[in-house]
Amino acid sequence: MSAKRESQLKPILIVEDDATFGELLVANLTAHGYRSEIVPTVEAAIDQLERGLRPSLVLLDINLPGETGWALMRGDSLANSGDPPVVAISAIPANPRRLAQYHLAGYLPKPFAMETLRATIERLLSKQGREVS
Repeated sequence: MSAKRESQLKPILIVEDDATFGELLVANLTAHGYRSEIVPTVEAAIDQLERGLRPSLVLLDINLPGETGWALMRGDSLANSGDPPVVAISAIPANPRRLAQYHLAGYLPKPFAMETLRATIERLLSKQGREVS
């Protein structure tokens, strides 16, 4: 990915309650030219989306304090923010029917290699054309 294109990408929204893992994700994505916004709960994600955040992609932990990641998928906040692709990231196995039900763009079981995460992001952003105009 070119430096010019990287600077044009909308941020990746990371919904992750494990602060250490979240910091690792942000550091790795930043080192590879991605901008990110991290929040620890679905409620905080909804707040950011309602305040105008328009992410290029969402990395969504499923097992969170408060509402689960599925609650974000059931609501209107993602659709109202441009309907970005969502990749579930979870240590708990996800039911394939549920993944299909919510039209998730991907699922990465924790732990996963950062190279796998970046390849998934690059594939989805390239496929979806999620650049800022």
